[in-house]
Amino acid sequence: MNFVSQMKKSGLETATEATLLFEELPGFDAAALVPRLEPLLNGDPVTVVKEEVVGRTRYITLQACGCIVTIEAGNAVRQAAAYFEALDWPMLHRTFADAEDVVRNHHAHVHIRAEAEYDAIANGLGMRPVNTSFGRNLLAGRVAAAVCRIAMPAAIYWKSCEMLHKPGPFLREMDTEPVNLFVRVTPFSSNRQIGGVRVIGASTRGAFELLGREVVLEEAPVPVEWAMRTLHGFVARCHHNGGFLPHLATYAPAKGDIIIVRHLASTPEIHEEHISLEVRRAEEPGYDATVSNGTTIPPKVTKPAWDGRERRTRPQSAKPFGRRGLG
Repeated sequence: MNFVSQMKKSGLETATEATLLFEELPGFDAAALVPRLEPLLNGDPVTVVKEEVVGRTRYITLQACGCIVTIEAGNAVRQAAAYFEALDWPMLHRTFADAEDVVRNHHAHVHIRAEAEYDAIANGLGMRPVNTSFGRNLLAGRVAAAVCRIAMPAAIYWKSCEMLHKPGPFLREMDTEPVNLFVRVTPFSSNRQIGGVRVIGASTRGAFELLGREVVLEEAPVPVEWAMRTLHGFVARCHHNGGFLPHLATYAPAKGDIIIVRHLASTPEIHEEHISLEVRRAEEPGYDATVSNGTTIPPKVTKPAWDGRERRTRPQSAKPFGRRGLG
């Protein structure tokens, strides 16, 4: 067994995968794809390594940005159960209301895999990798965007964070905030109240691939949208800085917000190392929260007199979003 094979078997191989779901199989080949991909890569050349057709499935292998990109276009679609975790995301009804229908009714897909074996070897030898995980995600996203220019899919599935995206918002985010595409944020709540406002927490899935650890925003009387926006902003900020803020650092996403960053080895609910964000003060508490009987608190809710001194309790219930954990 050669060294590269040993690296793959050890789990150190690095790759990013995405699947575009279509109602019917799109017709395209490497000659049609490459001219649409190259303008998205800032001048990096694209080399066609191999192209073959087996039955109704087309396989294309490209080399670009130091990675090998494998594209499979066919009608041997995966069962809906393969997308269960993406469909089970509690906020999917807000971002993609008909996602389940799309998954159940699609009849073709284009599967994209961006892989950099040399990075796996470099990691094993303790050397600096040529490509980052973000770079592979970005390359896979740009390949997906190039396919969209040929035929628009019904949905885009991102494996690393188990997320289903609408094509329109996906393409817009690729140009503005791609980190939001690669990291899923899941809210949770123990239904405890502070000042009459239900507390909300949130956790990430996909931040580990970009930065080496997932992130948890501990429960606080804040809006659901605020919690999700804050976590996405924190991961994007840390990625831009090249790493997480240090232990006990202070993070202020907006005026009036104060968040303490903690590096934790484990907790009773989360056994992995992770980053814990404790909200000490939030400028907009309570909006979009709900009280125990399920009714919505009006936007002009009186601010609770809360400054973070009351620590969270370990949530025992899973309503309405789920238990505290890594999303």
